[in-house]
Amino acid sequence: MAPPPAAASASHGASAPPGTLYSLFHRPLQAPPAGAEVMRLKGAGSQIFRCETQSAGLRWSFRLPEAELRDAQGNAVVHHGANLSFEHVDGSLLLSDVVDHVPSPNSDALPWLLLKTHSFHDGALAGITYVERINTVGGMPPASCTPEQLNELLRVPFSAEFVFFR
Repeated sequence: MAPPPAAASASHGASAPPGTLYSLFHRPLQAPPAGAEVMRLKGAGSQIFRCETQSAGLRWSFRLPEAELRDAQGNAVVHHGANLSFEHVDGSLLLSDVVDHVPSPNSDALPWLLLKTHSFHDGALAGITYVERINTVGGMPPASCTPEQLNELLRVPFSAEFVFFR
């Protein structure tokens, strides 16, 4: 099956133009519906995991992200946190759900995501309908944890690019 005509090849550290698909291993990341790119921010922080008992044994289970997203001038303008939320310094807020994901080109990096959002309060994030998390670095926990680590939290550093669409 050939990739959709809008697909663009992406390599580690490279950004594709807004509104394109990112061709990765098995299939491209689903593109957000037609809309304007509003802003592109660089995020850095931690992915937080908890050591839990699962059917396959003790594993690190994702709990929440905790990151600051910065504009091109380096100003922290959005906090990314629990429930895949984004809170702008002006008080506007997004809550989001994962619509699509594909593996990162780097096996030790977080998957790339397409998030459908719900906005609250007036401000820079009002009316944002989708967010892409791309160009990820880091953020993946070890494959398993030990009995001594049961219920412990693990913070794994990561960075990514976040693209907001209205």
